[in-house]
Amino acid sequence: MATLKQIAMKTNTSITTVSRVLNYDKTLSVSDQIRKKIIETASEMNYRTPRNRTKIKSNKKLRIGIVHWYSIHEEIDDPYYIQIRRGIEKLATKSSLETVLIYKTGDSFTFKDCGKIDGLICVGKFSKLQINQFNRVTTSLVFVDSSPDVDTYDSIVIDFSKAVRGLLQELLMEGYNKIGYIGGVEYVSKTIKLGERRELVFREFLFERNKLDTRFIHVGSFTTESGYKLMQEALSKPNHAEAYFCANDSIALGAIRAVHEKGLNIPKDIAIIGFNDNPNSEFTFPALSTVRVHTEFMGEQALLSVCEKTEGRTIPIKKVIPTKLVKRDTF
Repeated sequence: MATLKQIAMKTNTSITTVSRVLNYDKTLSVSDQIRKKIIETASEMNYRTPRNRTKIKSNKKLRIGIVHWYSIHEEIDDPYYIQIRRGIEKLATKSSLETVLIYKTGDSFTFKDCGKIDGLICVGKFSKLQINQFNRVTTSLVFVDSSPDVDTYDSIVIDFSKAVRGLLQELLMEGYNKIGYIGGVEYVSKTIKLGERRELVFREFLFERNKLDTRFIHVGSFTTESGYKLMQEALSKPNHAEAYFCANDSIALGAIRAVHEKGLNIPKDIAIIGFNDNPNSEFTFPALSTVRVHTEFMGEQALLSVCEKTEGRTIPIKKVIPTKLVKRDTF
């Protein structure tokens, strides 16, 4: 298998240039001819990126359960969790590991028809009662998108505070002083409501700078339909914000439609920013600016962790995956 150094020597370029081309770095200033030469050479030499080389080696034939805090219907409405699951399943297939999906029914989960399970990847947020139920199935637990107990369980998360603060700081630097928020409410059960992390950081950041205006905060659910209705509500009032941070890209898509129907221009009249960078976000009109979350990579890391747990690792690990602000055309 070829190395970056070998490809660089054959194409008469630097290792850095080869690496950036093969990682599709759009900020790299090189000619199309050089890009084509590097990509073709890498293909001829059977080069594979470190991520594509990732494969789990295990002495056991493992069967891993993927527990979703969403129902099947709710998962379809939020591509964020579908992408995490896709990352788990892709690596599992490559590594000849078996996976089984477990969805929430009501406030609980049913494992009686799942057969033998060696480890559980728990995607979402869960109550103490639900976590106790998981522990009765297996002690090899990994949580994705939440970290219920860093002293006991592995977890794969992003730094919501850093992501939201960075986005808001960028908006202020761009001259937006009236910033709104459109989000949703999260529940781990019918009776347990969670404080939404993006909204909490949003409120805190702007309050610290004396720029928080609660009239510009609208909360419904994490769906396109909710984003559409909430933006309609915002635009029906005498005053609205100059920019709206949407808690996910689905909400942002609905908000964009409402702004178009009002006859306003994005971003001239109103800026819209999403969160997650779903696969279709760059194809909206205008192309959606958003915070990129490496969801498939989070899924891969969860599978790596749960396999380590099945091999006997007892010390818990918390992996914090970085995010990136992707500026397109909506601000």
